[in-house]
Amino acid sequence: MKKSAVLSALGIGVLGISLAAASPADAVNQIRQNATQVLTILKSGDANTARPKAEAYAMPYFDFQRMTALAVGNPWRTATDAQKQALTKEFQTLLIRTYSGTMMKFKNATVTVKDNPVVARNGKEITVRAEVGAAGEKPVNMDFTTYRSGNRYRVYNVALEGASLVTVYRNQFGETVKAKGIDGLIADLKAKNSGK
Repeated sequence: MKKSAVLSALGIGVLGISLAAASPADAVNQIRQNATQVLTILKSGDANTARPKAEAYAMPYFDFQRMTALAVGNPWRTATDAQKQALTKEFQTLLIRTYSGTMMKFKNATVTVKDNPVVARNGKEITVRAEVGAAGEKPVNMDFTTYRSGNRYRVYNVALEGASLVTVYRNQFGETVKAKGIDGLIADLKAKNSGK
């Protein structure tokens, strides 16, 4: 789980995806450029300065509402607007809180973005594949599923070795919603985010 958290942090920290043209090659090239830029930011200072800069760079390119909706699953449809807002806020906080603490471990990581993206929905959805490696460790495969929003692609799922971040949380959230309802899930997320 620790390795997964570290690798997910890299995924969240690495991807700022801003595309002028909607093509798989452009998506691959942009992710490659942004991986380099975020790793450069991480190497540029200590955790107190570099990590917030890397987060600020990458966060606008993630669709946390869509990630939350997918992670919550069917109960999302019956949630009120206020509940959806609260869930999105708390899930975003959880992801950032969980993974940002490990981002500095990526100073010396290598990210190899592969030239074989998976294109779906008539080019509206592109899954970009990458390999993340650290000295002395076996490289790990990561897939970033994106969709086009205006002139950019936004990430709404990250998979590590085929295990979807959204699916992992969906399993956890499903149990909580079944036992405690949507408000119970919100309360649990708030408690985790406050360190309780």
